Amino acid sequence: MNIEIVPSIGILVFKGGDVLVVKHGEAAGHVTGVYGIPSGKLEGRSEKEVAVKELEEETGLQTKEEDLLEFPDNHFSADISRKDGTIKRFPWTVFICTKYSGELRGTEETIPEWVAISKLNTLESLLPNVIEAAKNGLSFFQSHPEFISGS
Repeated sequence: MNIEIVPSIGILVFKGGDVLVVKHGEAAGHVTGVYGIPSGKLEGRSEKEVAVKELEEETGLQTKEEDLLEFPDNHFSADISRKDGTIKRFPWTVFICTKYSGELRGTEETIPEWVAISKLNTLESLLPNVIEAAKNGLSFFQSHPEFISGS
């Protein structure tokens, strides 16, 4: 069985001990009701371009490329079942968003919400690697106070 490989980018946004997640809606390619972090396919654009675009599209928050931070252990991969019945492999590079503006707003594809990192494992359905990415990112972020500026 050939699995399509879809290089993707994810964005972690922290507020205190909370992380911004999105619940996938009816119009999303992911299974309805599954949670993830704002993410998108590379599709010929730079990683940071995709991160900025997807954060705004999926949550309403705006950021700039210079406010995205790489961190150690920010590369993941998972085979994920899609709504159309296919399974795709998503190699995923995750960035931390250090500054953002705007108000959360949902779309037909995603409903953004703040969730305590300690409660991620209680969500009914969660995409692979979200907990590990959030913990790795938060650990790095908290150990580098020079990057913490909030919204």
